[in-house]
Amino acid sequence: MTWDVICVGTGLTSLTFATLYQQRHPGRKALLLEKHAIPGGYATEFQRPKTQSGFDCSLHKLSGMTGTGNMRRILDEMGILSDLDLVYHDELFEACSEDGDIKLPIKPENFGSALKSAFPHEHVGIDRFLADVDLYGRNAYFQFQILAGQYEPDMKALRYAHKELRKKTVEEVISEYVSDPRLKEILCAPAVYVGGLPEQLGYNYYLHIVFANLFQGTAYVTGSSQKLSDTLVDRIREGGGEVILRTPVARVLSNDQNVAIGVETQQGERFYADQVIINAAPHFALSQLFDGNAALDPVRDRVRHLKPSLATTTQYLVTDCPPAELGLECTEAMIFSRSHDECVDLRRQAAQDPGNTALQELAYWHASPMEITNYHSVDPARGHVVILNVLDMISHWPERGTREYKEKKARAMEVMTERLLARKPRIRDHIVYQEMSTPRTYERYTNNTDGAGYGALVGTDAMAHMFHYNFPIKGIHFMSSWTAGPGYEAAVGYAEFRANSWKL
Repeated sequence: MTWDVICVGTGLTSLTFATLYQQRHPGRKALLLEKHAIPGGYATEFQRPKTQSGFDCSLHKLSGMTGTGNMRRILDEMGILSDLDLVYHDELFEACSEDGDIKLPIKPENFGSALKSAFPHEHVGIDRFLADVDLYGRNAYFQFQILAGQYEPDMKALRYAHKELRKKTVEEVISEYVSDPRLKEILCAPAVYVGGLPEQLGYNYYLHIVFANLFQGTAYVTGSSQKLSDTLVDRIREGGGEVILRTPVARVLSNDQNVAIGVETQQGERFYADQVIINAAPHFALSQLFDGNAALDPVRDRVRHLKPSLATTTQYLVTDCPPAELGLECTEAMIFSRSHDECVDLRRQAAQDPGNTALQELAYWHASPMEITNYHSVDPARGHVVILNVLDMISHWPERGTREYKEKKARAMEVMTERLLARKPRIRDHIVYQEMSTPRTYERYTNNTDGAGYGALVGTDAMAHMFHYNFPIKGIHFMSSWTAGPGYEAAVGYAEFRANSWKL
């Protein structure tokens, strides 16, 4: 019952950390405890055998998967890259609106050319944006290598980004660079990958997300992100560690000197280690896992200022034939129903009137971008699967199981389906199965605050992200998207950084 490290939760951060920790320190053993029946956090799947389909719980496109991409390099270092069947594609996404559809290639030069062809009057702004991605996004992308002394950045650009760009939102800078409302929506669209709205998300952080996708390439894992999580579990067990599922942790144990000694599960079992990693929302951990320890009051105060990212409302569809035959030819599409300026205005109105349910639904379901993934195109064996995502807020969702909740789910499904059919009408009459997950669903299965699957929002003020610095209980570490930043690649990169700097 004694281990070198115990991880509470099996998100990609702790799975990656445990794998690398055991590889870096032979003989050391990690124990991972998970409340769910499957490992991986958001990198998981669920099956619907009657439809012969499998559904990914979140967008599982991996960035940084070509060239010097961090994700590809780390997967290779862990020895699992060759175990994964990866599917690459040519487009970042297809931008769909009533003005027409634009396929946007994955390479930066081709991406820029496609946009300039569609918006020739905006070529100066497009070039400025891509130049920012190449310079400031590159520096931010290699942040962990910079900290480790493995990458030499442009220091002048790094200082400028920290002083100036960090204070600006995506919406502010994009609106300064271009004026066409449709182009603004396209340039801001990748914000959905990290659960942020352009008027909330910090521009400097956003640039590294775009750099990761355009300059470092993307890929999907055949077998879904669950295949990635399961492969990491296999590596942990092969190295002498263990992953125990269906075992919620009730509290973290510490002695009178505020030194960690292990954890206790809800079943009353105790596991011991002097190093405990929390791979869970800090709001949940501090309120539930530490028995009201007064020494943590200053940390709780800092966490109250840590703003969650948005959640998602997700619709899962199965069609009776390949989606590509019905007009959904690209792996990914973004559907835009309103102009950028109108979307931002509606969301600001919704923020000022949180009790107005109709306004909330209009702002998030009807108006904001909707991301569509044709999973059949990357993994045909899992069925004719299409998944729709919109960013959403949990605040206007009733409690699960209530009549109001069920009625709201039905409304959301109708809205999202009709938005899809307005742009891809041939899909009509070919949908044979559909279901929906809401922010309440994600909150239930992950304990993430407000159902925020992307962790903390990276806005223009990052001070709250330092909540875990000088933590009062020795041996407690926080590793998740709440500390690393949103996205699979950020989680894996942060885990590698911590494993490399771990002191025994």
